[in-house]
Amino acid sequence: MADMRLRFEKEVSMMERASQLFLCGVLIVGAMVSGCTTKTDDVVISPDGVEIRFDRLGEGRPALVFIHGWANDRSVWAAQAVHFSSNYEVVNIDLPSFGESGKNRQHFTIEAFGEDVASVIEGLGLDEVVLIGFSMGATVAIEAATNIPEHVVGVVIVEEMHNIEAVPPPSAFDDIEEFYMDVITNPTNEKLVSNGFYINNQETTYQRVLSMVQVPSRDGWRESLRDLFRWLNEDCVESLGQLQVPLVAINAAMQPTNVEAFQKHVPSFQAKIVSDAGHLIMWDAPEEFDRLLAESIEEFMAASR
Repeated sequence: MADMRLRFEKEVSMMERASQLFLCGVLIVGAMVSGCTTKTDDVVISPDGVEIRFDRLGEGRPALVFIHGWANDRSVWAAQAVHFSSNYEVVNIDLPSFGESGKNRQHFTIEAFGEDVASVIEGLGLDEVVLIGFSMGATVAIEAATNIPEHVVGVVIVEEMHNIEAVPPPSAFDDIEEFYMDVITNPTNEKLVSNGFYINNQETTYQRVLSMVQVPSRDGWRESLRDLFRWLNEDCVESLGQLQVPLVAINAAMQPTNVEAFQKHVPSFQAKIVSDAGHLIMWDAPEEFDRLLAESIEEFMAASR
């Protein structure tokens, strides 16, 4: 494992910790909160005919739309969904090929996932939305916001794109892809901890990882991972430049966030940093994460008035 990490550090430079981002939820699985009851309309059909499942709970404006990352599902956000539903309407989505959503998709791209989220928002008639995306879900949130700017008041990206000027080069794609596929097919606590996925509650979190990755189908997982690399190289900067709303990052301190690089494309960008947390920031430091997210939502609403 040490040799694998050293090779990636040499190939990807400042992305040694950002590599965690791509494996979003291999870490945080299991429904931590089992009592989330949905309202109605828990299915929307994507533009290419895939069923998108989601939970919808709570009331209040703005609506908060939570987007999970690669290799996990909406249970990643279960605790946050319950917590924030006391003040806001919450929509917690399974992206196609993950969780309970359909797997009958031909092209697993970040753009398609962005269209999925936009379809849910438009299907529910939500007109004042904050998008919250974890790891790969952060890139999806940015794509969704550029698709339906009239519905979005702010975007929060969580543990993704720490340094948009140091992304994995195409020459590293094959090795990185195989690394992540190995982690989800042959997970160990040592692999996850040594790469900074989580710090606290290690045994409990590891068991959730096992319960998440033991799924009957991983159709589209490899394809979506590879397209994430492509998007970071080819589309990230352009999509950031198209954002019309404030952008906030909530990141762990273990990987520096290049604020100046973001502000070249989103001048209002700000980063909020959490100490003593790994990639699984919402599980490692839930109270601080929730506080920063609540603060960001209030800032978005103040700016939109």
